Amino acid sequence: MKSKVFHIITHFDMGGAERVAINIAKSKSVNFEYHLFEIVRANSEFSDKFIEECKANNIHYHRSNISSKKLAILFFPITFLLKCFKIRPNIIHTHTEIPDLSVFLFSKLAGLFMLKHKYVRTIHNTQLWNEWGKIGAIVEPFFIKKNSNVAISTSTKHSYKEQNKVEKLPIIFNGVEKSIQKIFPDIKNNKINILFAGRLEYQKGVAELISVINALKNDNRFHFHIIGEGSLEVTLLNATESLKHVSKYDKIFNLSQYLESFDYLFMPSNFEGLGLMCVEANMNRLLCIINNCLGLKETLPNDWLLKVENNSIEAYLNIFNEKIQNIDKEKMIDQASKFANENFSLTQMQEKYEALYIQKLK
Repeated sequence: MKSKVFHIITHFDMGGAERVAINIAKSKSVNFEYHLFEIVRANSEFSDKFIEECKANNIHYHRSNISSKKLAILFFPITFLLKCFKIRPNIIHTHTEIPDLSVFLFSKLAGLFMLKHKYVRTIHNTQLWNEWGKIGAIVEPFFIKKNSNVAISTSTKHSYKEQNKVEKLPIIFNGVEKSIQKIFPDIKNNKINILFAGRLEYQKGVAELISVINALKNDNRFHFHIIGEGSLEVTLLNATESLKHVSKYDKIFNLSQYLESFDYLFMPSNFEGLGLMCVEANMNRLLCIINNCLGLKETLPNDWLLKVENNSIEAYLNIFNEKIQNIDKEKMIDQASKFANENFSLTQMQEKYEALYIQKLK
């Protein structure tokens, strides 16, 4: 009989945690049946594609009916309890932080009915509960007591251990698969095409992105393609609206299929849990220019030439103006691809999580 694993994610939309959950659930193991649960209803083209991917891989999916974040968190325990009575999960796997809070509230309700569950909780970020510090102080002891935590990187592990004084914390690196490549329709011929893709938030280094773009505004070699949305979107648009070497796009489903079209991925992140976008780039032969920060430094070899310390604008400009002219590009692509395949394979991630599930169920 198959063990039933429930993955709890914020929404069926673009995000690193969502991608990890569906990648685990795509496992072909005959021993597990996977269900994906959405807490906050998403309504976008990406949501439709996400559901199509679930169907194509025989993954059971359960949609939310509530688009308000706070209401969805409050009502989730009730609707999820009914699903648990009906389907009887063996493992409940939650993916940071809205799912964590929702599952924590569910556990209190389930306790009233004498229901006990096994939990796995993936820690996706080096910094947790930035906006909900007091809530985090209540929720974290629950997952620590359940011995449920799994880190996605050495950086995530060290940060969590420092903040919560835990002794043991396993690491399972996120896995990525190489995509069949297509030509990005808006690529600029005879230009060096630079890709920035991610949430437009402080975490992703939007201020540094703007500084570099403006510093290179009179350099007609480059074109920057910016893909993403977020609270700093207006700031970005105001800073770049008159610039001809910048194109801005909203979310693009399955962006990984276009990565080889670009010349460089630019990731000036201030911190990451694990830079999954960088791993995807490595898998698909796109060179990365990165800030050597927590959660990004692990995605590339230690001697990587295209990295800077402390998000230095001067160092980035040195890369754009000097280093990329002098590197052996194909050699570096092969180096990054080899590193990614050795450390971040999809099969390896699936097998390690399933071994953890089996251990939990003993």
